[in-house]
Amino acid sequence: MPAYACDICGLGTSNYNPFLFPHLSKNYLSLNYLHRQYHIHADEGLVKEKITSIAISTQYSVTEKLQLVAIVPYQLNNQQNWYGSSNIKGLGDITLMGNYRLFMHQGRSNTQTVVVGGGVELPTGNYTAIESKAIEDQNFQLGTGSIDYLLNASYCLSYRKWVFSAIGSYKYNTQNKDNYRYGDVLTAGATAVYRKELKNFSVAPYVQLMNETQMEDANNHILQNHSGGSALFTGGGIDINTRKIAFGANYQFAAALNLSKGEIVAKPRLSAHISFLL
Repeated sequence: MPAYACDICGLGTSNYNPFLFPHLSKNYLSLNYLHRQYHIHADEGLVKEKITSIAISTQYSVTEKLQLVAIVPYQLNNQQNWYGSSNIKGLGDITLMGNYRLFMHQGRSNTQTVVVGGGVELPTGNYTAIESKAIEDQNFQLGTGSIDYLLNASYCLSYRKWVFSAIGSYKYNTQNKDNYRYGDVLTAGATAVYRKELKNFSVAPYVQLMNETQMEDANNHILQNHSGGSALFTGGGIDINTRKIAFGANYQFAAALNLSKGEIVAKPRLSAHISFLL
């Protein structure tokens, strides 16, 4: 499933694990929903930001080992502050990736898989330069305005009805035309899945732990002190697969966080998806 982070505050794609669930190793078309909410303690008072992403993602298997992925998000952002409420909506930054199965070992009772990948995030989302240095204004964008690069890797161990996975990704952001550069993002996480096979479908509840770290932003090569930070999310969800359709939901909350020197509080986030095998 795609996971979006601004990268911690709502823009872009931080990682993509194509083999967490069985249907994601095949050709598919998927509709994804992700809702996040942040409380920002600004000098003038409390700012509430709601970031909603509706994304269409698709995967095409070039060979048995190589998959190409495209993710097209549509953003619906809302900000509430002491002046009132404001909304922006539109196309976000499109992501194009390739994932390669580097290693696979299939034993009697277990299967191990290593996948590596990379890609690019295109500046298709609107970015508007602002004079304000407030972090709540800088993060309230549809896109980064820059071409950004992604690297990711995952390890998956399947043992009988259990699936354990570990993922890591790095997002390298470049400076946009307005000389603003969002901080790079490092993501690492682990997931434990129990898969129950029934007559016509499978049910896979899971728990997960995900840590997201963003470096400080830079404006005209000057680091922005009230930016960056880290957040440790935990939670879980459930995935249900039939032969042609898969759908699921995921809930995560921040067990520990330190965003923008404590100015930003990440509220629980919710995601859902439905996928159609092609």
